[in-house]
Amino acid sequence: MSEQGRPVTGEDQGRRKPTGSAPLEIDEERELLARTRQGDTAAYTRLVRLHQDLIFGLVSRMVRDAQLAEELTQDAFLKAYRALDSFRGEARFATWLYRIAVNLCRDHRGNPTSRLRRMETSLEGTAGRGVDPPAPYPRPDEALEAGQVADEFQSELDALDPMYREAFLLRHQEGLGYEEIAGILEISVSNAKVRVHRAREVILGALRRRGFEV
Repeated sequence: MSEQGRPVTGEDQGRRKPTGSAPLEIDEERELLARTRQGDTAAYTRLVRLHQDLIFGLVSRMVRDAQLAEELTQDAFLKAYRALDSFRGEARFATWLYRIAVNLCRDHRGNPTSRLRRMETSLEGTAGRGVDPPAPYPRPDEALEAGQVADEFQSELDALDPMYREAFLLRHQEGLGYEEIAGILEISVSNAKVRVHRAREVILGALRRRGFEV
């Protein structure tokens, strides 16, 4: 926590960097949550630092705006801190945070001012959309194709219906299981599977129609 009593997130520490910490054991997580409820701000700061990379990674992929992602990530931790008494521990703390973050992104999408900001951002360019090439020193033609695939993939991901994009990112970026995805999105496990499968098929189908071998 900062000296003002709010959670420390990427805004306080600069651009988010890997914490290098091992995942919490469930007993340690429960202890930190219990201490936080008792007013131990240092305990919540540790929880924030252990989870902020995960939340920021998901949010940044969903909103495609680094500054906005920082703001929404901080909002997610502030909201979680204020609502901590409502967290019953039936799911992992990270799962609860994911749910809060997804709902904040949904609220943002429904805001007219937010839609205008997204439009302005899209007109500024698409810098940073690529992914690392598959080899340290690829041939120029290989690097070009990798960049084209990455751009097309991101374009198709951005164009997905948000409910499919959410499920796809939780599965393929965050590596979550279907039961956890269902809990975060508050849908059935079978619906979670359908959404992930549908998103994957739409993206791959679009890439194949453009001549990419995927």
